[in-house]
Amino acid sequence: MKFTFLLLALGLLILPLVFHLDKKIFKDGNFKAALGASLISAIVFAAITVVLQLLGIVAFDVNNTIGVIFKDVPLEQYLLHFSFSFVAISVYLYFNIKFPNNNLQKYSLALSNLLLGLCVAFLFFSYPKWYTLSAFATLLILLFLIEYAGRLRFMYRAYRAFALMLIPFYIVYGFLFWNQTLLIAKNQLTGMYVAKIPVENHFIALSMLLVAIYMFEFFKSKKAV
Repeated sequence: MKFTFLLLALGLLILPLVFHLDKKIFKDGNFKAALGASLISAIVFAAITVVLQLLGIVAFDVNNTIGVIFKDVPLEQYLLHFSFSFVAISVYLYFNIKFPNNNLQKYSLALSNLLLGLCVAFLFFSYPKWYTLSAFATLLILLFLIEYAGRLRFMYRAYRAFALMLIPFYIVYGFLFWNQTLLIAKNQLTGMYVAKIPVENHFIALSMLLVAIYMFEFFKSKKAV
């Protein structure tokens, strides 16, 4: 059981290898851009996790880890932030190559606006549940910056990638919450769960994916200039 969390975090990285063998997703500098984007995403969300841990909102059962701890957060969680981000970019690239049609991009803004409204509602009704606030405030800021301040347009393809990323998300986080490796203070949650996973974690996963994909597209756009 001590190695299960580690194996899940590292096991996700099998998917990029499979995708590359099938469609060569990491050609033309994509690997370097994906690596850099994943590291940035991992650092951002690792920092959020550390802050939440310091506030006593998030905790980990170290008995279910290999025991390598930094800032009271296990090594596996840092690796999971990176691997989830890297796999998200890989899924994004794979689907872009396999299904290049982007006609539904015109509907992505409507979905983003719906999510923005949902974020505002959760922020209003969930104050002062800090885990909920951190999850929805992060997504609110990201969506606003990407859709209304940024020039890169990729949201339909990002939402498509997120739909597939829900499969590894439920496997990994289902395990973490099922065996109580990851613990969140109940008074800091809305109390809504999907398969024992707090609803907040779904939106955190979407935020992580968006940071990773945005940074990937940013690096690629700079290279193209």
